[in-house]
Amino acid sequence: MAELAVWLGGRHVANLREVRGAMTLLHTAEARPLGAPRLSMSMPVSRLRYRDNQARPFIQGLLPEGEARRMIAYDLGLSEADDFGLIEALGKDCAGALVVQPVTDDPPPASAPAGLEVLDDVAVADRLRALPTNPLGVDGMIRVSLPGMQPKLLLARDRAGQWALPLGGAVSTHILKPRHPHLPDAVANEALCMRIAHHSGVASATTDIAVFDGIETLVSTRFDRRVNTDGGVTRVHQEDACQALSILTRHPQMKYEGTGGPTLASIAGLLDQWADPGAVDDLVVQVAFNAIVGNADYHGKNVSFVLGDDAVRLAPLYDAMSTVCYDGLNTFAKVDQSLGLRVAGKRDINEVRMHDIVLEAEGWGLPRKRSVPILERLLERLPEAVTTAADELSRTPAALVRGLRARVQVARDELGAGA
Repeated sequence: MAELAVWLGGRHVANLREVRGAMTLLHTAEARPLGAPRLSMSMPVSRLRYRDNQARPFIQGLLPEGEARRMIAYDLGLSEADDFGLIEALGKDCAGALVVQPVTDDPPPASAPAGLEVLDDVAVADRLRALPTNPLGVDGMIRVSLPGMQPKLLLARDRAGQWALPLGGAVSTHILKPRHPHLPDAVANEALCMRIAHHSGVASATTDIAVFDGIETLVSTRFDRRVNTDGGVTRVHQEDACQALSILTRHPQMKYEGTGGPTLASIAGLLDQWADPGAVDDLVVQVAFNAIVGNADYHGKNVSFVLGDDAVRLAPLYDAMSTVCYDGLNTFAKVDQSLGLRVAGKRDINEVRMHDIVLEAEGWGLPRKRSVPILERLLERLPEAVTTAADELSRTPAALVRGLRARVQVARDELGAGA
């Protein structure tokens, strides 16, 4: 019988076991109070053992997806299907505040250092170039885990702005995504959309553009990490919608509604059950923003929740970019405009109107007298937000800015005509 300890905020809160291919999770006495969503809304604190159908989806949600998962498993000498072995190898720095490690290891520190081996720009660039063969930067020394398909590098940045490797118990604080080989201006696209979100008052991850030895890179500050005044890093616990709803995501397509993933109604249901009143308003804002900028790739793993000691809240917006700008573009990889999360039954991002968002919210139990003012406030701020964001970024494609301005105006006209 293999067994791992699950730590959260300096407490040993659960044990993870695998027997004959079946995974189970049992909370310890340090996890309290009973009924609280300490690890996951899918597994509130209980004295009963959670079985494979709940433990495995949560653990899979902490692990890399797709080709990154296959390559990391191969390099570690593990089967691609070995969820338990992968989390044992990678669980000391994964999404959220959990540390998953052998039961015999020393307790992890509540506040971990932000990297131990400093890298200059050339060294960072070398690791970005190596991502096709070393996903997430995982090698013999670095063991980190983060879900997602796009190549990305996890690094730590200290208070002096120096980049460092998350080695020997250190944790990553930033996600670096280099330019996409088949999507022109993807870095500028996501940076612009995320800056627009920030300037329009949408709670969103801090995102910038950096260049490392000629490699344009999107740099996103992890919202599940907090750098302390002493330079240490405190982990902030979070989970995505697939984990919260016990949806297996070893196969990446399962995060999309059309292939078994969450629905917006199921996500709103989680907020109604676990979050403070009014939290669902933030979901309306995220849905509307993604629809307005034309982001079809808003799916079950791009919606997350922060699980605090006192309440659950919707995590900041992240990974938002305009996918519609690639519609019809002659790229190696066709960009699907099918919605990862459908809105009022609409399947295509180009068909979503402000009226559909109001209808979708009504399906959650949110009356239009509450949802329409939310949309009005967002749309009132968006025109200036587009201008401010475009001015802040040194290289923003003019066609993309024009397209986003046009989409904002269309949305404003739709709402003005009566959503």
